[in-house]
Amino acid sequence: MESAALPSRSEPISAGAVAAKPARMDWTPWFLVAPNLLWLAAFMGGGLLVLAAMSLRGYVPGGVGIADTWELTHYVAFLTDEYTLKVLFRTLSIGVQVTALALILGFPLAVWLSRLRGTWRAMLYLVIFIPLITSAVVRTFGWMILLSNNGALNASLKAIGIIDGPLALLYTELGIVIALAEVLLPFMVLALDAALLNIDAYLYDAARSLGASRLRILVQVTIPLAAPGIVSGSILVFMMSVSAYVTPALVGGPQVPVMSTMIYQQSVSLLNWPFGAAMSFILLFTLVALLSATYASGKKTMARAS
Repeated sequence: MESAALPSRSEPISAGAVAAKPARMDWTPWFLVAPNLLWLAAFMGGGLLVLAAMSLRGYVPGGVGIADTWELTHYVAFLTDEYTLKVLFRTLSIGVQVTALALILGFPLAVWLSRLRGTWRAMLYLVIFIPLITSAVVRTFGWMILLSNNGALNASLKAIGIIDGPLALLYTELGIVIALAEVLLPFMVLALDAALLNIDAYLYDAARSLGASRLRILVQVTIPLAAPGIVSGSILVFMMSVSAYVTPALVGGPQVPVMSTMIYQQSVSLLNWPFGAAMSFILLFTLVALLSATYASGKKTMARAS
């Protein structure tokens, strides 16, 4: 009996020779993410829906509270009032100033941190994390003492001879910027450090071998390659500075109102929950619009550069 001829290894196997097994979808990642998604949907998404519904309800002053009507009165009142718009622009301006100051102070620190190894890197990490370990209220009260007219900062400047009288730093916009920049500086440094660690050290050696100076290496190598960390750190610091409450409330006081303190005043002090909810959503929509514009412009810039 002749044996059936077996296909040689060199001959290709036809598509019908072996039945292709249907691809099975791996549901394991979805099962791992499901608890977090349910938590966010229930408490964050649900809370936003309740807040959105409340912002569309009417309000009757004099102890009556929330009315049964549905209206856009609170959004119109905010967008047509010069005072509330000024508070919104001041809040965004403080966010931009805090982000710029944190980037200027944090970039050299992040470069130094990325070049350290071992014990020195761990020690510098500990120094950077100390502001995050300390309570926000304690840090803010410390800044109130430093920025006061008789505080250490004014006393030092006066002793050196730079100023004759005290600088007005407490209960000013500048005081809020200084205090928030110190509070949020670690977030900027950590984002920059993660980006700087991904830069290949051989690129610096190649740039130096081609005769590039330190300034040129910084401008043409380090900063462009650290752009993802700069963008992520700036977005994080800006969002947190715009939504901060404790530091603006204590350092700025009632003299420098921002969106967070005004939302608290309307919701808790005046019990005007619909207006406070409307202001919260106006701030949220403004931030989403700004971040979308920033993402679009950054995407066009990177596409043009490539």
